[in-house]
Amino acid sequence: MARNIWSLAVITAIVVVLAGAAVAYPIAAPGQSRTPLAAGPNSARQPSRSIGIADPGLMSQPAAVQSSQLAAMRAIGITSIRLDANWDWVQYAGPGTFDWTLLDQVVRSVRAAGMSVDLIIDGCPPWAAAAGASGDASPQPASSGQYADFAAEVAARYAPEGVNMFEIWNEPNRGQSWQPRPNPAAYTAILVQASRAIRKVDPSAFIISGGLGPAVTNGTNISPVSFLEAMYADGAKGSFNALGFHAYSYPALPDNYESWSGWSQMNQTSPSLRSIMASHGDGSIPIWITEVGAPSSGPRGVGAAAQAADITQAVTAAKTTSWIGSLYVYTWQDTGTNPSDNEDWFGLLTAAGVRKSAYSALYAAIR
Repeated sequence: MARNIWSLAVITAIVVVLAGAAVAYPIAAPGQSRTPLAAGPNSARQPSRSIGIADPGLMSQPAAVQSSQLAAMRAIGITSIRLDANWDWVQYAGPGTFDWTLLDQVVRSVRAAGMSVDLIIDGCPPWAAAAGASGDASPQPASSGQYADFAAEVAARYAPEGVNMFEIWNEPNRGQSWQPRPNPAAYTAILVQASRAIRKVDPSAFIISGGLGPAVTNGTNISPVSFLEAMYADGAKGSFNALGFHAYSYPALPDNYESWSGWSQMNQTSPSLRSIMASHGDGSIPIWITEVGAPSSGPRGVGAAAQAADITQAVTAAKTTSWIGSLYVYTWQDTGTNPSDNEDWFGLLTAAGVRKSAYSALYAAIR
């Protein structure tokens, strides 16, 4: 789903809050280079299947709140967290600068909670944006090589901390996430080069292609099926260990077939994501559902009961379908209470911290 792009002022304020947090995890100081891991004989191996939370808001919380929320997630069976390693946040001041403060803290918190991390390497600072896109909220990188260099920095920094899952961008098939407009060839170039760069510093890295978002081809967005076909045509094969996908189906439930439903498009439509993968010899590669869920309110809200049913069906199917890898529910807590904004209502908890029916449904489905 859409992500808010923080201003430098907001980032700075949060850095001040976190600056006093006790350092209990051996992550290097901001700007300090990391020694690449020694190459080993093993190629990337499929991580254990996890039910996780895609939680872009976790990074904005103080360390104590992060620990409390993660403990609550762990208590209901959550074992993995999907986080943004946003290039714009780390190198907002220019190519020679690094500020890892926010990312270090949240990775430290997640690993201390005994959870794995899927790091989405996304975002592009204005100085690295394609011509004419530097003022956009989510611009296309001008250089796939520059993006790959940053991806390698992320892997070199966090692989020694037990992080080896890296997702290359977020919803590159949607105009709001790849501006000025989606470009399969340009995306495939950063996927191929970033995968190569990451594997040089961490040969065991598990690479997930950017989670394709629900969309129809309309000049602003490109449907996931069409985008994947174009990725293969542009040379994506061999650059990812799992296909990232956002299997949203609301207002329908995952078990109900609809040609427009993300869940149906995985293997029920013709063509489907699975059929395209099989036709290119990638039938053994899993789909990782890196976002799924439904808003309980808002203009397209389905209500609390249907939100709970959506999560129940998704988790149940993921646990019993061999080609589905991990699944990440979007998200832990509502981000607001705006009745005209769907994005505010995807949480398992309300903005005030009250548990919704979806919270109990997820606990039951995992257990």
